[in-house]
Amino acid sequence: MSVTFSPAPPAGGPVALGASLECPAYPPGDRRYFADYDAARAGLADHHRYCTHPDCGEHAYRPFVVMHYNTDTEPSLNVGIGNAMLLLRALGMVAELGADDVQEPPPGAPPPPEQDTPLVGELAAEQMLGRVELALALAPADAGVPTRDLNAAGTVVDFGRRPGYLQDRLAVLREVALFARDQGRDVIWH
Repeated sequence: MSVTFSPAPPAGGPVALGASLECPAYPPGDRRYFADYDAARAGLADHHRYCTHPDCGEHAYRPFVVMHYNTDTEPSLNVGIGNAMLLLRALGMVAELGADDVQEPPPGAPPPPEQDTPLVGELAAEQMLGRVELALALAPADAGVPTRDLNAAGTVVDFGRRPGYLQDRLAVLREVALFARDQGRDVIWH
């Protein structure tokens, strides 16, 4: 699972620019570009003329249509849930975890009610930019987390986090916030 930070969609939603075909067997084989989804679907019929890979069309290697939108090249940041929580804590949007935050229900008790998750949200771009700038200025250098085995057999591994990861991700999030601000849009994450 992951969380993506990006500018909110533009008013009226993204605008479709066209479509193309993607072939998992040989991606550079068919480079045609189509005006819309229907034209691209029609182009699937003669895809074999452009892709001669022997596995094309077999099993999982069937070509498919990819839509292109005006928002495709906008900056975004995709991180795992644990790293999203690290970012949100650095931004002051999630409280630090303490011993009181870990609660186990008594045996046989019903599960606790659903709580709001900080992993979905929206913030004005100017506010996000301010939080990112503050975090970059105040957060100590991320020393990283070493890789470790989570069980004796070594079959479950926590790959840790490389040193400087937090600052690198905050810098990317800064670009997302700057872009959103320039476009007059909020920053969303989900």
